[in-house]
Amino acid sequence: MPCGFMVEAAKGLVVKRNKLDRSWVVWGLVHVLIFLCLFAVLGQLFYPGPGEFERQIALKILDGQVPYSDFVSEYPPLALLSFLLPALFFRTPLAYYLAFAAEMLLFDLLAMALIAFVASHFKISLRRSLAVYTLLLIAVGPLITMRYDLLPAVLVLAALTSFMIGRTKTAWAVLALGVTAKLYPVIIAPLFVIYHLRNKQYNQLIKGGITFLAVLLVVTLPWLISNPTGFWYSLSYHVERGLHSESSYATVLMIGQLLGLTQVEGEFSFGSWNLRSPLADSLAGLSSYISVGSLVILYSLCTWLLGRRSTSRAGIKMLESGAAALMFRFALLAVIILLLTSKIFSPQFLIWLLPLLPLINGQQRHTIWLFLVIGGLTWYIFPYHYIEFELGEPYLIAMVAARNLLLAVMGILILLPTIHGSEGAFSCLAER
Repeated sequence: MPCGFMVEAAKGLVVKRNKLDRSWVVWGLVHVLIFLCLFAVLGQLFYPGPGEFERQIALKILDGQVPYSDFVSEYPPLALLSFLLPALFFRTPLAYYLAFAAEMLLFDLLAMALIAFVASHFKISLRRSLAVYTLLLIAVGPLITMRYDLLPAVLVLAALTSFMIGRTKTAWAVLALGVTAKLYPVIIAPLFVIYHLRNKQYNQLIKGGITFLAVLLVVTLPWLISNPTGFWYSLSYHVERGLHSESSYATVLMIGQLLGLTQVEGEFSFGSWNLRSPLADSLAGLSSYISVGSLVILYSLCTWLLGRRSTSRAGIKMLESGAAALMFRFALLAVIILLLTSKIFSPQFLIWLLPLLPLINGQQRHTIWLFLVIGGLTWYIFPYHYIEFELGEPYLIAMVAARNLLLAVMGILILLPTIHGSEGAFSCLAER
């Protein structure tokens, strides 16, 4: 994503500067120290070759090789661009890693600006929101400076924020950019569709859908034309992957093996440690159907709850505060469901939750503490004890299973007040 777009997005969305600047600047300086001092040092000390995979891809592009044609890649176009930008200035391993960490810092600062904007607009405490975001950031650890997952996570937040303030075409365009960075943001699109349909905003839905498809075509069409087989490989790669060892399904199978109930084998394939057995293969094949079915249930629930609320008024484009809170809350729940039901659950996927969780406050503050434990468990296992986990160390398998279980508990704690329809469930965006 071009840096100029990031700057313009921040300028367009961050208003009421007299209320935002002081808190944002102070916390921004804190994040600069966290990224470039704490995380950069820890990444070099404890993580094997931080940023090296991304650097190698960037060097191939700079050598004139064309992605999807001259070399295979499982990453979408916008992800490759995020790998390339630091290499335009720095090519040695250490310098590239620091530049990549600085690039992620820019996305982090944009996330802070968006969180501050939403908090200010709905009169949530800025200090509390930014403090919570900072705690969550630390819980994820140095991994945030070595993977690009903050980019699609910030684009999801930007899309939701744009939709909240009535800039629906912008929201659809930004969401499409998110899909060209990582596929998962597509699960937010049905929430936009539901809102448009519930409020009979057929014109906005059509324009938004056209905008979404147009942005997708602009970004992906050149690659589809130049080498359609190579480009489609970036999608089929993920379909063909096996059952990732950290997924919910895999941890159940591994615990079953410890209890003598199942038998599985581990193998390194598709860049990760996966399980192999007839049952594991069956679960990997069923996982997509389970994910889609679970998300459909969530979307149906969202449709029902939006129908119970007065979500729009004539001449008013901005979402009513309760409806906005519902959209943010269900976006977070959709991501949680995807993490728990997908056959792949890499440690960096927790980053997808970071920009949304600070906006889920009110009666659900305890979910923040749950995430701190979840992040701590993940950080402990990867990278410090990952080899032992792969070798089947029982207590590490139990820790990964506990991580997934706590994430499920966190989702339930967020969902239940929403189903009950209490005003407290919407206080995260409507504290007056």
